[in-house]
Amino acid sequence: MGAVLQVRNLAIDVAARRVLSDASFTVGAGDKVGLVGRNGAGKTSLLKVLAGDDDAAGGIVLRRGTLGYVPQNPRPRAEAAAGLAQGASITYTALSHILSGRGLDRAAARLAELHRGLEHDHSLASIELYSTAEERYRLDGGYSSESDARRLATGLGLRLDRVDLPLSVLSGGERRRVELARVLFADADLLLLDEPTNHLDSDAKTWLMDFLRDYRGAVIVVSHDLGLLDTSITRVLHLDAGRLIEYRGTYSQYQQARRLEERRLTSLTHRQEAEIKRLSLLAEVMRRQTEKRAKQAKSIFTRVERMKSQRVV
Repeated sequence: MGAVLQVRNLAIDVAARRVLSDASFTVGAGDKVGLVGRNGAGKTSLLKVLAGDDDAAGGIVLRRGTLGYVPQNPRPRAEAAAGLAQGASITYTALSHILSGRGLDRAAARLAELHRGLEHDHSLASIELYSTAEERYRLDGGYSSESDARRLATGLGLRLDRVDLPLSVLSGGERRRVELARVLFADADLLLLDEPTNHLDSDAKTWLMDFLRDYRGAVIVVSHDLGLLDTSITRVLHLDAGRLIEYRGTYSQYQQARRLEERRLTSLTHRQEAEIKRLSLLAEVMRRQTEKRAKQAKSIFTRVERMKSQRVV
């Protein structure tokens, strides 16, 4: 498919503060990208803009293919989220919500309604109507999809006996897992995941790591558990002071590259400070000597000020 996301000269403002300036990058099909940076750097704001939930202050975001987005605090609503006909007699369950990721919730609800109708209407017409709907559901992969949906839900830590319960009776943590399962089930070309391991236990985190590693689409993930997801990531985007810096490789390789870069910058800073100190002392001595030397000292002072303004901090 090539690139599923192209970003050009992107700028993002949060309130009156610019958190990203002139950022450009491309995400190809199958790329696994970790988005890192300190708290408050603007990672969540960037994901919202990439997902189309917020507007950018400038630049272009081009998406190709399907998109799945899980914000930090997903709150799936029950019947309203389903898109089922108002007044439907079927209960909107956790399984229904997961199936909605591929638009199968309507077909499943229709099949359940027809099956319930057979309890009161045994006519040949009703039986044929149910048989036709059931065959269509089977051919569309409905039954195998239900199995996949249950596997996703239990992999993320939802007990199997909770999958068929009404979504409205589940806890907040359970509903977040259901929403994550729905997005994963949709099999989008690009996943945007903001702290997907929130409220997951260690087994579920490991399961998610394996799932993302083998996922056929592209992924951009923000997580405090990037060490856990290390094997899933092929690139890192580091958001710092309004700039987006790319590192190729795993999260561990990014950390190593950052340590080397920090040591290099620290060494450069020390050398700059030493040179500024040396030139300042030299200029001060020369200033007290002959007029010619005083002019040279003034030139050195100018050089020192220029070095101070350009030094690495």
